[in-house]
Amino acid sequence: MQQTVRKFQDELPLIGHAGQLAVDPLGFLERQRTAEPLVALRLVGRKCFLVNNAEAAMEVLVSQQERFDKGGPFMEAARQLVGNGVITCNAEDHRVQRPVMKPAFHRSRVAGYADVMRECVVEATSSWRAGQVFDVGAAMYRLAALVVAQTLVSAPAGKQAAEAMARALPQLLRGLLRRMLLPAEWIHRVPTPANRRFDQARARLDKAIGEVIAQYRHQEEDDGQDLLSQIIAGDQGSGRRPDDAEVHDQVMSVLAAGVETTASLLSWTFQLLARHPEIEHRLWEELDGALSDRPVTFDDLPSLPYTKRLLTEVLRLYPPAWLLSRIVVEPTEVCGHLLPQGADVLISPYALQRNPEVFPDPGRLEPDRWLPERLTPGQRQSFLAFGAGRRRCMGEFFGMTEATLALATIARTWQLRPAEPRPVRPLPRFLLVPAERHLLLHQRTPQEGQR
Repeated sequence: MQQTVRKFQDELPLIGHAGQLAVDPLGFLERQRTAEPLVALRLVGRKCFLVNNAEAAMEVLVSQQERFDKGGPFMEAARQLVGNGVITCNAEDHRVQRPVMKPAFHRSRVAGYADVMRECVVEATSSWRAGQVFDVGAAMYRLAALVVAQTLVSAPAGKQAAEAMARALPQLLRGLLRRMLLPAEWIHRVPTPANRRFDQARARLDKAIGEVIAQYRHQEEDDGQDLLSQIIAGDQGSGRRPDDAEVHDQVMSVLAAGVETTASLLSWTFQLLARHPEIEHRLWEELDGALSDRPVTFDDLPSLPYTKRLLTEVLRLYPPAWLLSRIVVEPTEVCGHLLPQGADVLISPYALQRNPEVFPDPGRLEPDRWLPERLTPGQRQSFLAFGAGRRRCMGEFFGMTEATLALATIARTWQLRPAEPRPVRPLPRFLLVPAERHLLLHQRTPQEGQR
């Protein structure tokens, strides 16, 4: 029997619940978690349904995914930055774009990137000095941008575009959050200082990407080894080659996903390690035991299970994509509730991954909750840091490989500590980043992890 979706109260005229989301989005989403699978909200006149449990999320993202498409305020905001790339496109376009993109993220290709990734970490940290107070977020942006520029977009102009993305992303992501929470286009056309800064940052980035595409188009010989070469070559089966606008959107998708998400994960990891020395020591023990005094390689990854569990637990606590959105393609029943065609559906990995019924003591950093013998079906279903279904992030293995190599390389040499004795706080922008960014560097030796 169909049930009526409970409406969340305290709706304001015109903006609905957008004001509460803007003031305290993470707290607002967690407060909606009740025994009911869905809650009805309104955002600036748009009817939305917030998913409250993993069962409903799996229906939307997996078992009934053909009845939902990429859309809603989150995706519409994202399209203002990355266009119609593989991350944001609709299901029909995704069927065309995915085969072109997927080979670049195959395990064998990522294995070939691993040494380059590690060399990028060494280069990005070569200027670090003991006693230095540094902005870990900015450092991880530079690192992630360097990796993308050396692996996925490797022409000389690719490095310039990746660096431009790293510089522009903080401003762009602030603007995208405003567009997500206030999904009324006219508001963002008003020439306010914030809107002008957003437009200027996007224009600079568009220019850098245009230079990358022009350089690739004019290459006389191309070995086709990086992702952008494959995108420009198009689908060999159909012979279709994308135009510059399509290539632009894919480059934007690669840069945005490849820089921001990895930078966010590493920033959170080092912020949390700085405040949890007991976990840091367990990490050191594993790294020193598995690697001795040699550099980490791709083949070492299976020997670093605690490192992987730590990164997974950080993603559970602070998933970069803290809010997903879909649009209902046709009237669909989810957990006994009928959703009308055209309605927006919101899913918060942040809220679902902190459900105390699934993750006891959910605010605690506990990597061992991901031990195989402790892993439950509820944990598997509720962990949505990479999405689920056909639209699950195809760069998951690439990103986790990069993050593991970076963490192992840095943690073997450096001990990071808070520059100020304040708890780390999440800053929900378009993606979720730590508000406290500065850490103090201490040099360490491998023997410290064995004490």
